[in-house]
Amino acid sequence: MNDEMTSELQETAKVLVVDDEPRNVKILQIQLKARGYTVYTAADGLEALGVVEKEMPDLILLDINMPKMDGFEVVKQIRTNEATEFIPIVMITALRDTRENRIKSIEAGADDFIEKPFDSLEVLARVRSLLRIKHYQDTLAKHNARLEEELQMARSIQEILIPQNGVLELSGFRIASRCCPEMAVGGDFFDIWEIAPNRLGVFISDVMGHGVSAAFVTVFIKTVLAEFQQQIADNPGYLLEILNTRFNDLISSRLFMFATAFCGIIDLDKGALICANAGHSFPFLYSTDRETYDIIGDKNTGNGLGIWQESVYETMQYPFDLSSKMFLYTDGVYEAKNPQGEEFTVERLQKLVSTCTEQSAAKLIAHISEAIDVFTGTCPKEDDLTLIAIEVAEED
Repeated sequence: MNDEMTSELQETAKVLVVDDEPRNVKILQIQLKARGYTVYTAADGLEALGVVEKEMPDLILLDINMPKMDGFEVVKQIRTNEATEFIPIVMITALRDTRENRIKSIEAGADDFIEKPFDSLEVLARVRSLLRIKHYQDTLAKHNARLEEELQMARSIQEILIPQNGVLELSGFRIASRCCPEMAVGGDFFDIWEIAPNRLGVFISDVMGHGVSAAFVTVFIKTVLAEFQQQIADNPGYLLEILNTRFNDLISSRLFMFATAFCGIIDLDKGALICANAGHSFPFLYSTDRETYDIIGDKNTGNGLGIWQESVYETMQYPFDLSSKMFLYTDGVYEAKNPQGEEFTVERLQKLVSTCTEQSAAKLIAHISEAIDVFTGTCPKEDDLTLIAIEVAEED
């Protein structure tokens, strides 16, 4: 720490001295004030806790053996309070019971200890050292708080771009969804829009990675999608080609990033799902003939967006009538792991969805979400997760 920073800390740092021996308090008070510290005092543990709550000192010099409440209990209470848990505490121990009290001090949560009779220069050196650490902790806490505030703002912006979790009725369809970023913001994105009555556009994508960098790319995808989504007619493959070109020109040419995407048009008048895929997992389509959910498409999912400039995306067509349903998802669903390290898998997901053929879109999403949560248990999810179920809305 340089002299300027040391001087600044001495001018602003608040030190609480807690000891039931007035002579010890006086010695420390004089030494600390002479070096610019603001000093508060307390004669017992209960009084000390009151000063801590009122003044929020930057460091505490705490005697162990005191009336009403000993130093160990004071430390425990300070450490259990979120507002005070990181205040540095130096325990003052008597020489005759140093070993035992040192162990108890550490177990209670003290940062350091000194012995009576204490050397004033040693005390001041330890105070400076711990205040330096406290300064770095406070600086880091401020940066973290600012970062958290920025992330929450970014999350709010991303929530504006992505349809809210829950149930939406649009253009004769009912859509249920759940989008859960692994961090405050994420790389999963989807959009649902009305093309015409009984004609629905659907788009889902998954940007490489997660967090802030992936979230920025979802804004780019949303911008391009908003510009062209009403112009794709019956050719969603063309929209993916536009996205791929823009992705390569603006992002992949500068950064190693790509995204998978699926784009579809559900047209009830034509009785068809018209779709194209860019490296994304094919959705499940409920077949009234087989009365189950099948994966549409084949193993060739196409190139992801940003992988190859000249990629061409085939537009495919599948039957979709009034009783049809569609289930879309990102890889964070089937790659979710349990505490044993086993993945949820696409096969498990398909079997589970196929047991819910009689359930509404909302209940299907709730059922799958609960199953994933039960499967993963306490194991943290390592990727963003998105589920979408689409069905024809019942007429009143």
